[in-house]
Amino acid sequence: MEIPMVNNVEEYPPTVVEILRSLYFSEDPLTSVELKDQLARRGFSIDDRTVRYHLSNLEKDGFITRFGRKGVLLTPEGSEEARALFVFDRIGLSSMETEILITKSDLDLCSNKGKAIVNITAVQEERFDEAVSILKEVSNSNIIVSPLVAFLEGGQRIWNYRVPEGHRAILCLSSANYDVVLRRCGVHVETVATGLFRIQDHKYKGFADIISHSGTTLSPGELLVRGGFTDVMSAVRTGRGYVTAAIKTFPSFMYETVVEAIKNCKNDNISGLFELGYLMPQKYQMSIKDRTRGYMLVFGGANYFAPLVEWGITSALSIASGLFNIQDMHVPQAKIQ
Repeated sequence: MEIPMVNNVEEYPPTVVEILRSLYFSEDPLTSVELKDQLARRGFSIDDRTVRYHLSNLEKDGFITRFGRKGVLLTPEGSEEARALFVFDRIGLSSMETEILITKSDLDLCSNKGKAIVNITAVQEERFDEAVSILKEVSNSNIIVSPLVAFLEGGQRIWNYRVPEGHRAILCLSSANYDVVLRRCGVHVETVATGLFRIQDHKYKGFADIISHSGTTLSPGELLVRGGFTDVMSAVRTGRGYVTAAIKTFPSFMYETVVEAIKNCKNDNISGLFELGYLMPQKYQMSIKDRTRGYMLVFGGANYFAPLVEWGITSALSIASGLFNIQDMHVPQAKIQ
């Protein structure tokens, strides 16, 4: 029996692929000249007119929108197309998106200034006050990265994320901000796994399940929350439940540097680190190289939004999806009735 070969993947010229790549990994609009220069660095020698031709076609397809002389940005449809197009580029311990955000972040915890990496969720306008009330309760717990949040209106954009009309977006800090702080001190941190961490009688009891970062393009924390595996609200209210936590590793000889960096950047606005060691214990090791690695356990940034998913207020989560000025964030205040 002959098996029909079906190609459901739309083919794009290499130049269009590189234009989409440049736009997908750009926070700001890009002009045709800027796009031409970026393509030239990748070995594609084309003129402005050819770039404009491709942009016209992408605009007809609904993949880009123009901002006058500032340039063009991807539309939500364009971002979705690019994510699918570059799916295999995004596999690994630290995706290209996260690497770019870490590189572009200028977060300084000592002065509480700079652009921090944020997670995003969106809730319908009519449920926004309910969501903020829940976040206020969770903000007092010790199983989140930070109590800080920020809000965006429908239609506003951050990185490749556009807030749906009729919704408001809520931003919170990602645990990837630890990577930002430590890399500035010369310590390269890898998040090797994220799992369900058990809380019982307000005590930390250990991992129940683990997802490795080495073979996925989706955030394991997002998968665990959206899959209904967490009960963060129970952990907050009763001291018993499952939350997300990440295992981050670093060269063991940098241990003292890590300790000093964390001590020097002590800030009430960021926490979540609950275990730190010179050598990873055998119970956390997933490969031979882990025997010579230092490690840190950090609660997942997704824990903050998990109760909103658990209570059906939202199903949308976008992990490590943009940069936002930390000085413009605040602790949520529940609406006074």
